[in-house]
Amino acid sequence: MIEQEKLSPTVYTRPFSNRLVVVIGLIAAVCLAAGFAAASQNLALSQRWLLITFLIVFAVFGLSISVWLILRESRRAMIGRDYKEIVWQVISPANQKRKLNDEVRELAKILGIADGQLSDLMSAYIVAEDLALRKIQQEEKRSLFRHISIDKVDFDAVLLNEDTINFIDVTFLVAPDFPQEKISLSAEKIAAARKSIEKNYADPKIKLLFVLVTQLDEKDGAKLRSTLNKSRFSAVPVDVDISFYDFEELQKVYAMD
Repeated sequence: MIEQEKLSPTVYTRPFSNRLVVVIGLIAAVCLAAGFAAASQNLALSQRWLLITFLIVFAVFGLSISVWLILRESRRAMIGRDYKEIVWQVISPANQKRKLNDEVRELAKILGIADGQLSDLMSAYIVAEDLALRKIQQEEKRSLFRHISIDKVDFDAVLLNEDTINFIDVTFLVAPDFPQEKISLSAEKIAAARKSIEKNYADPKIKLLFVLVTQLDEKDGAKLRSTLNKSRFSAVPVDVDISFYDFEELQKVYAMD
């Protein structure tokens, strides 16, 4: 049986900012001080009117800041309210194994490695994916869920960032070519995932993040980037981001002294 795990929205929503309390407190203090000053018998009439005008302007300004903070925090918390009913599934071990074996055999074919010598390449692929996802989590400063499925559509990870669901597909490249077949497959998956989410949520914000872990020299790296023009992703029905990570650099950061 596939293990089901419901993501807790509290992982992703930020606590209401204490800055709002500070702003409101400051407004109250200034208004109180200005009110006492305006009531003072030691001030001339013109000075009292000046203070009253300042009091009104400052109160309106403070109210505007407070409303802006409330709206911003509400937007950040939207993911916890709007998408909290989505039930995610952890990809079964059999499907994870199948995907890993397919990826490794494809790399072995490019590198000319025989099937009997795949263990080292498989280990390298597992490490590359793990380190890339660690890097994303560190950059985004929030948790992500790995090997996640929605209605039998599998992704390497899902990251909920404010009001956006980011689906992540990781690919390990040893040649300056990102196969169009992989892009098309991801386009089909994200279309199915969006259709599933739209059953319960109108106009959801969804992105597809391609994470390319490469083991290329500078020349081949530049060649790879030059091939990733916008037209190649025209069939993807959501916004697309591409992140590049060098395998050796990832190992230096997370694995090697």
